[in-house]
Order: sequence, then structure tokens, then C-alpha cells
Amino acid sequence: MYGNCENLHNSLSASIDWIAFTSTIIPNMKEMAEFLGYRECDFLLLPRGANGYKKMYRLDGFPVTILTDGNEDMGVHVVISSSAIADLLEHFKNSITFDIPFAKDVLSLSDFDNTVMLEFLAQVRNIGWFTKFDLAVDDFGTRFFTVEDVRDFLDRQDVVSKFRTWRDVYESTFVNEKTGHTLYFGSRQSDIMLRIYDKQLEQKQKALRPADASAEKAVSTDAALENAWVRWELELKNKRADMAVDFLINRKQIGEIVMGILDNYVRLIVQDDSNRSRCSSHPLWEAFIGAVRKLRLFVREAPKTIEDKRRWLVRQCLPTLAGVIIADGGSLDIITQHFDDAVSRMSSSLRHLVSGKNPEWLRDCDALPV
Repeated sequence: MYGNCENLHNSLSASIDWIAFTSTIIPNMKEMAEFLGYRECDFLLLPRGANGYKKMYRLDGFPVTILTDGNEDMGVHVVISSSAIADLLEHFKNSITFDIPFAKDVLSLSDFDNTVMLEFLAQVRNIGWFTKFDLAVDDFGTRFFTVEDVRDFLDRQDVVSKFRTWRDVYESTFVNEKTGHTLYFGSRQSDIMLRIYDKQLEQKQKALRPADASAEKAVSTDAALENAWVRWELELKNKRADMAVDFLINRKQIGEIVMGILDNYVRLIVQDDSNRSRCSSHPLWEAFIGAVRKLRLFVREAPKTIEDKRRWLVRQCLPTLAGVIIADGGSLDIITQHFDDAVSRMSSSLRHLVSGKNPEWLRDCDALPV
């Protein structure tokens, strides 16, 4: 029922899924954009504001939002979704000076427990406070519990929890095709809520939507669509968000944080005592919590699209390219002379993206390695 328990920790990963913070020290949009490592011109002013702010700016290409022009005590509010975190850290890394020589060249964004992320969190704490900080644990291959498994525990009352309520949201089409399944523990209005949901189903539904240029709606890899995938997601707000961030800044492992929160608020049990609070934890729950404890936090980069590549090219490379062309008196030789070599050095992932947009292009590249 619960799958193979060997090498369980290998099926898990942890990530930050959402960051939102407010600052009353940074006074305007321009300075906030620069704090994040961007330029003011990288953001688009949207037609209307939100959440009491009159102005809302959105980063061109990634879901980073800056809200300004609210009441005097509202400051500037920033919202960063999971698919934008890798890009944010890359820009933030390039905008700051480290005490460690050559640190900007050697630090990897694939590991969240690193100087860049800790420095970003610490600087945000210096200039403001976190309003939302979501942590996610992904069980790829569903080595521990499916959503239905957890529901079975709830139906048997084999769960001890500090949450007062839970609800089961099951989504399907009118032809009884399952499209989503989520268990919610707690209230959206509280400072902590837990979601357990079928991430594979969610990704399949995204893949069926019309193409969208937004990185936030980028379709996941084929492997993610084919394999079972359950996500445990903690939504932390206000003081609890600040506490989780402080744990990370103090170099607590993400596994310790998630394990501590999960095991404190929810426990799947075996009913071996008349007092449910004294019942033993289910062996697989103990294995799950023990495996989570070993996790390190990392940035999961959003799947890339040709639109993402185009925006990156315009934002990062065109100024340099324009300078070279101007220095060469307007000649485009820098492009034409190196084009074939650039095509031959394209990665397989980029070739796949190009073929998705222009399936015929390889007919002209028969001599090039695929």
C-alpha cells in the first residue's frame, strides 16, 4: 500500500515555493528593484494595483511583483513565486559584494543552503519582514504516502494533529476524469497551513493549457508528467514565516525545519493506546520524517521556454552585442561569422526547445550533431 521503504530519502527534495516580504525602509520601486538586483526598466507597470497598493509592477519574464503607493505605513511589498527564485538569486548574486574572494564565481544556485540565499534572507530581515514563506517537500515516485493514503488515515482517525480542521478537495471532469486532489489542514486565514496534493495531476493540467509566455506557467518535463509525485507544502505567514527564515539564516538544515513543523502539527499513528496522543507513530511516518530531516534546501529552476531564452537574451546580452556591433561600425560579422559554430554547440535541451517551435530546422542541419 505504501511502497518500497528502501532508500526513501532519495525520493525527496525540498524547496522554497513562495517568498513575500514588506519593507518600510526601502521607499520606492526603483530602490527595491535595485535591492533585488534588477533595474527599474526590467519591470512593467500593470494597469491596477492590489492588496491596498495603488501601483503594481511585474518583472518582464518572471513572476516577481513589487507593490507600491499604499498608505504611509504599508511600505513596499514584494512577492516572488517559486519559478522566479533562481533568476532572482542570480541577479542578487551579481549585485552584492561578498567577503569571500571569488565567491560570486564559485557559488552554485543548485544548493539553497549557500551564501547567496542566506545573504538575501538576512538582508531582507534587515530592511523588513516576511509576510509569507512557503516550504515544500516533494516525494517523487510517491515512496511514502499518496494523497489517498493520507485520506485513509484521516478516515480511520489514525491522525493526531494540532490543526482543528481538514478538508478534502477532489476535482474531476464531467466524464469522471480525475484532475486534482488536495488535502488541506488548517485555515487560509491562520499563520500556518499544510497542503498535501497530487503534483503530477497538477502538472498534467498545466500541460493541457494553451501556451503561455509566463515562466510561472511553464510546463514541467515529460518525466514529471509520467511519474507519481506528491507534494507536502507548508504555508507560513507573518511571525511563523520570520521564524522559519531565521532558522535558515542560523544555518539550520531545511529538513530539520520542515520535519519539526510537520511532526509538531501532524502525526500519522498506530492506535495502540486508549489515549490517542500516546499512540505510536506509524513506522512509515517515522521513516518519512527521518528522511525529511536529511534534506537540504535547493532552488528548482523553472522549465525553460524559447520565450524565456528570448527575454534573457534581450535583457542580458543585447547591450554587449550592441556595443560590439557599434564598435565594428555597424557590421553584423560577430553574428554571421560565428552562427554555424553556435548552432553546432547548442545543448540538447535547447535543440529540443527550438524543434518545438520550428520542427523543420534540423533538415538544414543534417551535418550537425543532434
